[in-house]
Amino acid sequence: MMLYAIIASVACVTYIYLGILILVFGKDSSTQKSFAVLCAMLALWSFGCAGRNMAQGIQWIPFFDRLYYTGSELFILAGIIFILFLSGRQSVPFYRILVLVIMLRIGIYQTANWGWNILARDFPSGPWFVSHQLLSAIESLLIPLIALIWGRTTTLHREQIQSRIIIVSTVCGTSIGVLVDFLSGFKGHNPISCTIPVLWMVAVCYAIIRYGLMQFAPVYVNRELIKHMNRAVFMIDSVWNITDCNAAARSLIGQPENLRHSTPMDKVFLESQAIQRKVTALLATGEHNFSHTGFLLASEGKTVPVVTSFSLISDKWGDRIGLLGFCLPKFDLNAFISRYHLSERQADILQHIVNGRTQVQTAEALFISLATVKTHTTSLYNRLGISSRSELYAMLRGESQD
Repeated sequence: MMLYAIIASVACVTYIYLGILILVFGKDSSTQKSFAVLCAMLALWSFGCAGRNMAQGIQWIPFFDRLYYTGSELFILAGIIFILFLSGRQSVPFYRILVLVIMLRIGIYQTANWGWNILARDFPSGPWFVSHQLLSAIESLLIPLIALIWGRTTTLHREQIQSRIIIVSTVCGTSIGVLVDFLSGFKGHNPISCTIPVLWMVAVCYAIIRYGLMQFAPVYVNRELIKHMNRAVFMIDSVWNITDCNAAARSLIGQPENLRHSTPMDKVFLESQAIQRKVTALLATGEHNFSHTGFLLASEGKTVPVVTSFSLISDKWGDRIGLLGFCLPKFDLNAFISRYHLSERQADILQHIVNGRTQVQTAEALFISLATVKTHTTSLYNRLGISSRSELYAMLRGESQD
């Protein structure tokens, strides 16, 4: 009994730890919140198991029995909701109705559980317990079924791999859990299947961490790299939502706080449709960078003219997972050139820098060598009294605000 309690306690702590990790280090998304809820339900299930094996007083055992069977059913419901958010099917009417039916079934069984502790009394071969096990097993198999549909309909390789991992781990975990409960029951021991999902959770975490979180997030671009950039940076996912931005971007559009998670791109970029068409055309050519001149929608309905350099972000299979947008306020470049008495070649270099081109791209566009570009760039920086591209961006941003 004490061994069972120790195993269940370790499982409980593991679930809590996984939930905290995903909330603290993950992106604030519905998928990750649903995963944290799943971890909480598994922790509740394990806590009930640990309590019933450690309880000394007879008055505490029924309480932990009820807690155990509550967690065992709610974790499956949380698992189904998690896979729906993971696969983007949480808004499909059929699945919503299915979730409501499962909630109704759980409500009936939990009424019997908390009212009369009937699930614990029927363990291991009574009708209530057996039907509870069978229905729970069937409901848990909805998780791999939804994952299977998701894997067959998605075109992204990483999502196909994730779905396969979830299918195999869920089917194996459910089969082992049901078998362990029946075997332990017939041998006179309390059920211990609450520990089995630890293996399933490890597999799910591996699928998430190894193959991404379905959406473009700082896991692909270190947040620290954009945090201190003088140039405004927007991170846009594969379904055209802005998932993150740095302080310079928030300042540019007059947002003191970070944008709400998954802000639609067209709420900030007024020509979002034109940008999306450019991305589609660019994918056909194999290129990854382009520039766009347009407007950002700032606070109080104001618009900000900007030149944005976009860079497509792809995973190792070549699937597009997002877009990085580097914005620079548009201003009278000719006046700037005249003010600092830039040479024709220095002006050319400045124009290419403003458009977000690299030195290699600049050399190709001007039909000069890379060494010549570097020489003219150094000359430009010396003329302006700066030493880096980031200082130039800061200087240009200051010009646009004058």
